[in-house]
Amino acid sequence: MKKIITSGPVIIVNNKLLVTKDKKDDFYKIPGGTLEEGESFEECAIRELKEETGFSCNLVGKLLTIKLKKNSGTNGVVNIELHHYLAKLKNPISDYKSFNYNGHIVKWMSMDEIKNNKYPVAPNIRLLIEKYILK
Repeated sequence: MKKIITSGPVIIVNNKLLVTKDKKDDFYKIPGGTLEEGESFEECAIRELKEETGFSCNLVGKLLTIKLKKNSGTNGVVNIELHHYLAKLKNPISDYKSFNYNGHIVKWMSMDEIKNNKYPVAPNIRLLIEKYILK
């Protein structure tokens, strides 16, 4: 059985969660990705944010690690382990408009938009809300 381990920062500014969307998924997700050789979970979260959004951050603390199973069709069931870190942007922003960066749509999604299902989001975002980590 295949296993995927990922890491990403959870960034909330003015009650808006930073999310991204790429061509391979039809939903928004927390920026992040798989670890590179010799990389820590923390280093991966910081690197992936920069690659997907252009933003730099400082990690504030460890949040929930979520384990999911996904049926990927021809590859069978894949175990996914998602490591989340609460983070703060290094530079403040004043514009919360969506933009494209390196093939990703970058969006600041309000908690109300997430809770009211205005846009499709990854299951881990819903779990983070259910566990009261995102309010």
